[in-house]
Order: sequence, then C-alpha cells, then structure tokens
Amino acid sequence: MADGTIGAAATDPDAEGAVSPDQAVEVALGLLRKRELGAAIGILETVLEVEPTHAMALNSLGVATFHLKGAEASATFLKSAIERLPGNAALYNNLGNAYVELGDIDAAVDAYDRAIELDPKLADPYCNLASIVKHAGNPEFAERLLRTAIEIHPEFGVAYQNLASLLLDGGRPREAIDYFWKATAYLPDKAVPAHFLALAYWFAGLKDLAIDFVKKWAEANPGDAQAQHMRASMTGENVPERASDVYVSKLFDKFANSFDSKLESLDYRAPELVGTALRLVVGKAAGLSILDAGCGTGKCAKFLRKHARSLIGVDLSAGMLDKAARLAIYDDLYQAELTEFLAAQSAEYDVIVSADTLCYFGRLDRFAAAAAGALRPGGLLVFTVEALDEDDAPDFKLAVNGRYAHSEAYVRTTLAGAGIETVDLSRAQLRMENAEPVIGLVVSARLAG
Repeated sequence: MADGTIGAAATDPDAEGAVSPDQAVEVALGLLRKRELGAAIGILETVLEVEPTHAMALNSLGVATFHLKGAEASATFLKSAIERLPGNAALYNNLGNAYVELGDIDAAVDAYDRAIELDPKLADPYCNLASIVKHAGNPEFAERLLRTAIEIHPEFGVAYQNLASLLLDGGRPREAIDYFWKATAYLPDKAVPAHFLALAYWFAGLKDLAIDFVKKWAEANPGDAQAQHMRASMTGENVPERASDVYVSKLFDKFANSFDSKLESLDYRAPELVGTALRLVVGKAAGLSILDAGCGTGKCAKFLRKHARSLIGVDLSAGMLDKAARLAIYDDLYQAELTEFLAAQSAEYDVIVSADTLCYFGRLDRFAAAAAGALRPGGLLVFTVEALDEDDAPDFKLAVNGRYAHSEAYVRTTLAGAGIETVDLSRAQLRMENAEPVIGLVVSARLAG
C-alpha cells in the first residue's frame, strides 16, 4: 500500500490487482447509494489508511457515519474534509445536515449559506435551508428557496415534496396536489407519503377523490397500519377504539428526527400548557415523583423537572426515546405501550402528565383506570386532548388527520368513573394545522384520597 494503491480485495474479494484511492471511493459511493453502509465504511477506512488526507474519502465517511454512528462523529470527518477542500460547496451542505441533527441551527445556517456562496447552482443547500426557515416561522422565504432549488434542478423530487408539504400546511391544498405528484414522478424509489396526498385532496374539497385514494391504498397494502388507519379516519368505517401500537410506533419513529422542528413551525403549545396547568395546582412544590406519559422527544421535560424528585418518561417509539435521552433530563426512560405500563405500576406517582398523547386513543376508560392505579392517593393527572365541538357530539371521533377528538362531557365522565375528580378543564389552542388552529382541552384532575 506504500505506492498509493489499494488491494482489490478491499473492494472486490474476487478481483486481482489494485485500484487507486479515487476508484475505491467511487466504489464506496456506489455502496452508499445502495445503503450498504458497513461495506462502504470499510472501504473508506482502508482508503484513509493509505491516504489520510483524501478529502472525498473523509466526506463520504462523514456521510456514512452520519447514518450509523450519529452526527457528532460525522461532523468530525466532514470538517476534516473541508480543511482539505475549503472551496467544495457539497461538503458544507453535508456539514450543515450534521449540524441540524446536532441541534446547532445557527451553525447549520452558516454552512448552508457558505455552500450557496461557493456554488449558487447547487440545489441541495437551498432545499435544506428552506426547512430551517420554515420551522423558524418564515414560510414565504422557505417557499422562495424551494422554488429556487427546483429551478436549478427541475427533477429534484425532495424539493417538490417539501414544497407540497409547505403549501398544505399553509392552507393551499390544491397547489400542494400538483407538487406531490411531481415529487412522486421524481422519487420513484422513495414514494411520497400517501397520507399527505390524501389529506391534500381532502382539504382541497375533493373528498370523494381522497376517500377513493385511501381505499385503493389500503386495499393494495393490507399489512400497512397507516393505510388502514387512514382509511378508517376518512371513511368512518371500522373505526378502532384507539390507534394501533404498530401505527403509532412507525409514525413517530419515522418522524423522530424532524419532529421537534416540525412542531415549532406549527406553534405547538401542548407541553407549555400542561406545564402551566401543573404549576397552577402544585405551585412551587418540588420533590414529586412524575411520569411523562407519552414523553416523545422530551418537550415537556423542562416544565416538569423543577417539580420532580424523580422524572420518568415512557413512549412507544424508540426513535423518540433516543431523542429524549439526549436531553439528559429524565431519570429513566421506558419503551412501552402507555396503558400497559401504567397498569403495571401501583401507587407509584404523585403526578402523571400526558401532552398530546391521548389524541391517539379513542376510548379513554382503560387509560383512566390504569392512571388511577398508578397514582398515589391525592395524585394529579394533567393532560391534553383535542376538543370535539359538535352538536350532539359523540364521546370521541377519529378525525381525518388520524387523531381522535373527545367531547368535554365524555372526558369528565370517564375520569369520574375511575375515581378521578376534574379540578380544572379549559380550552386552548394546541397548535396550527393546515393554517387552522387546533383547539384542545387542558385537563387537571386529582385521584380521590
């Protein structure tokens, strides 16, 4: 290897002779595109043994490492690559992606800006920067960035998909439909999420088309939990009493990386609302044993920690729990179905808090009974649900967004049936969705005794 070549066995065990480092990197890139990350990393590490300053090997190793070992390790390789090739815009774009994952948004913006400065005709940083800008509350600028990306790269499927999502969130579903289909045309190996397209049809007033679409989707994919749940939500047929574990875990595992930024763009307030509701009841009390039921990425944690002697989180999604663990705020985190977890506890908690989790439950009686068993006498239950405001409203209803809404009367009756007295119930805006406010019930209740 002293002559700058690499044994062919590093890339192809059946080959003879040697390849250059550049050729080996090309082989590794092919493996990366096929998601054969371990094999790609092995080749790239071999290249760097021969040529430790090979910039494109460092860059490619940074990309592969991002998926296998996380953004921190990835950023180290990418920075080293930039030291060798400071004028390469693509390296800065990759570094920006790593910074986003690390939560350093300012550094990510700087990296994307630098990429655009170096190569104004590289479409990716415009698309990536648009996501940050949108989540920061400037959808108009985000739209301009995405349209610039598409102008530069007319077959950029991800940009079409992101623009369609932005238009749908902004209350422009008819425009969104066109861009969702364009995204589908240019993402043949990564189909646009079907539920987005169904929602675009629905909110555009084309409900028959939306229903026909989800029926065909569900029939073609009988094992797809999301397709079956979406069909129930739009047709009103065979509505389950709660969303299935498979549906919930897959939904949140898929969106774990973008969950927090997505909610910020929707003016998400549920964690703050339950935190305020808890403070109004307990004042400045501390030393409490608190369960964050359906903790997600941990957005409630900062509102709960000051009251807690012990703060426990439970969630069905491993991806969400991984994000919550990085906060280093919880004392313990558990992956489990919420009701089963509560049912296994006996008088364990002073407070159970649940923000925006019970919207995946229709019937609440099993949850209420399990929460009552897990609370100590006099313990508090603080939670949100989406409000169902209809004449002669049923107890609960599965909405087209796949979540359940509940009537106030049903919530009060269910809690009372479990021996839990409602202390306070108020209405508040939980977030924005499709340019419309989502109104919820913020409930504080106390177990008898």
